[in-house]
Amino acid sequence: MGWNNQVFYLAVSGLAVNLRQLTGSEDLLLLEAPSLDTRLALTLLTKIAQVADGSEVAWDTLSITDLDILLLRTRQAVFGDRLRADVTCPGRTCGAPIEVYFQVSEYLANYLPGKVRGTEATEESGWLRFRDIPVSFRLPTGADQIAIAYHSHPERELMQRCIRPADIPAKQLRRVEKAMETLAPNLAQNLQGKCSECGAIVEIYFDPQQFTLRELRNQSAFIYEEIHLLAMYYLMVRDSYFGATASATDAIRPEAATNQEVSVR
Repeated sequence: MGWNNQVFYLAVSGLAVNLRQLTGSEDLLLLEAPSLDTRLALTLLTKIAQVADGSEVAWDTLSITDLDILLLRTRQAVFGDRLRADVTCPGRTCGAPIEVYFQVSEYLANYLPGKVRGTEATEESGWLRFRDIPVSFRLPTGADQIAIAYHSHPERELMQRCIRPADIPAKQLRRVEKAMETLAPNLAQNLQGKCSECGAIVEIYFDPQQFTLRELRNQSAFIYEEIHLLAMYYLMVRDSYFGATASATDAIRPEAATNQEVSVR
């Protein structure tokens, strides 16, 4: 139903994926969700994304980078390649409106995964280990993000889930983090621009998940207007129909009543 024939590849996993267009069902999902978070993102993607060869995949096992790519590709399919955000200059005496924009395709091209030397796959799917130190790791996934969302120490919990052993020295931890960033670049980044009015440097934090889900939800809000218009149209048609029927009945009823009275008499 409405599947896009255009296939794109997820940078980390290499999966070939296509998307289908959003429907009223997804609009309501976005509008009624209590928060714009990873759980919502995964629920949405489960509905609208499929692997091109038809194979099954648990979307929550994908890396955060691949999930952000999926969301940005969804946003690209709905709104186009150009992404725009309006902010206000933080200059103390300025406050001029600033338009920040870039192409989704170019943004993704700037954050392609690389290779990490000195690592190899372990027997356990998704895990890698360093050849020179007894440390193994895997990339954080959507399931991890959900699991640590309300944890009292989310970073510590993420280390427990993704690094073995978790209590490694700081130097080794930095090495693991660098390897993770190389294999799956973080797409949530600080973007810099310059105010054309006062020359102040403007820094904006861009989170693909938050930005895309908010933009899609704002778009989905129109479904309520459409439902309202349809309801108004239905009421107008109904009132018109029953009003016409009532008028016709009223026109006949006096004569019928007279005949009835004559008959009784």
